[in-house]
Amino acid sequence: MAENKLLVGYYRLSMEDGSSEKESNSITNQRLLVRDYITGHADLSALEFRELYDDGYSGATMNRPAMQELLELIRREKVGCIVVKDFSRFSRDYIELGTYLEQIMPFMGIRFISISDKYDSSEYNGRTLGLDFQFKGLLADFYVKDQSVKVKTAVAAKRENGQYCAGSAPFGFQRNPEDRSELLIVEEEAEIIRRVFSLTLARYSKTDICRLFNEEGIKTPLQQMHSRQKGNPKYVESKNLAWTSDMIRKILNDKNYYGCMVYGKTKIPDPGSGKEVPVPREQWKVLEGHHEPIVSKEVFEQAQALQIRHTRSSKYNKTENMLNGFVKCGHCKRNLTLSKEYKGHGYYSCSYATGKEKTECFSGKLDNRILEQMLIQDWKRVVQTQIDQVQMQEQMKEEQNRKIKEAKSDIQRLEIKLENLHSQKSWNYEQYHDGVLSKDDFIRERKELDTEQEQIRLEIQKSESSIVKEQELLEKQYIPLDELMKYRGYDRIDRELLEQNLDAVYVYDDGRVEICWKSCGNDVTSPGKIL
Repeated sequence: MAENKLLVGYYRLSMEDGSSEKESNSITNQRLLVRDYITGHADLSALEFRELYDDGYSGATMNRPAMQELLELIRREKVGCIVVKDFSRFSRDYIELGTYLEQIMPFMGIRFISISDKYDSSEYNGRTLGLDFQFKGLLADFYVKDQSVKVKTAVAAKRENGQYCAGSAPFGFQRNPEDRSELLIVEEEAEIIRRVFSLTLARYSKTDICRLFNEEGIKTPLQQMHSRQKGNPKYVESKNLAWTSDMIRKILNDKNYYGCMVYGKTKIPDPGSGKEVPVPREQWKVLEGHHEPIVSKEVFEQAQALQIRHTRSSKYNKTENMLNGFVKCGHCKRNLTLSKEYKGHGYYSCSYATGKEKTECFSGKLDNRILEQMLIQDWKRVVQTQIDQVQMQEQMKEEQNRKIKEAKSDIQRLEIKLENLHSQKSWNYEQYHDGVLSKDDFIRERKELDTEQEQIRLEIQKSESSIVKEQELLEKQYIPLDELMKYRGYDRIDRELLEQNLDAVYVYDDGRVEICWKSCGNDVTSPGKIL
């Protein structure tokens, strides 16, 4: 071992072991142990000594700041000896540990000492590790994987119980100092969030909101949170941060703002590896009513719809295009273009059909006033259909309640009958035990009673299914009747009505028009013809 090379004492403590404000006691204990060992060995005490430590990092990965610094020293051939408290301080991955001890360290001429394991590589020159050391490495690897699974299970259980377990609170919230599993609203930041939603509902685009906030000098989420957490102000100022459309989009899409906790966005397929992979959005878990909302769910959903469509002027004139984003080509599904109005009329056409041969896109001209009249008439039809459905539903409720009451009465009667059969079976057994009932009669009657019990259980199950079905019908949400009645005799349409009720209008080259309405969560498609 060359005298001009370093003797490195490496220490590590994981997050699970706990830590103090400056440096954990465990790190201190490791330092004392290593220094005492070096002092007792004259060949080591003569070398230049350097200490490296990772406080709060898992041994399952080598991606630790101090470990990376040590590996860089090894690559530069600056290290002559490494001393650790035990193998697990260096790595808990037994394959990686074995690779370093049996291949990399000997190749680089580095002596490795594990004090608690009584291991010194100089005593194993040319020989592989003993079986006991290999088992220790394997057990360390099992330990970290087991701990990973346990921690993941514990965190999942806390989240299922509504406890907030993320590292930091989202913009607009802070963790309750008295209960870290709760979120509290930061009113100053919440006002910015409410304003983002308010401006969006007022038809401001994301770019417009960014321009307004930047002109007013409103701090970005990072600046706000950094200021609240008393971070380094020079760091934030050096970033020269400004509001961007992506910041606005994240606020508008964050379900935390109407009281939801969203989790399960990533997963770790290999326990202990620390490598996360994204989970499809439809598999994310959403817990509603988790904390106090900053905006209502209705406001959130309206803002979501407005992110997709914004009323804007036609490129040919400055008049408002109320149907913008709704009228589409039935073939290519792209938005139709509205021409400049002439004498109160404009015409929709598909720009992708112009000058192209054998295209199936809409190549005609659709009068905007005719389309608006079609929408008005079809909306009246949809409203009347909904009114009829609601009135019918009201009439059916009494019948459904009667069926539920009867089913519950049947279940109660059947359960009593089932209990009587159980008592009969017990009495038969006593009679058989006392010799009053023969074995053949006992077996025959038991089979008959078992068959009758099974039939009763099936009847109970059928009645329970009937109750569930009727309750689902009762709980089905319909638009309130008074809300629908106001649209009866409606002779106009506006943007708000369209955004709340219209999905799209598809125009086909053969003259067909399909109007797709949103009706109680179900699409209602109305076919028609261009006049």
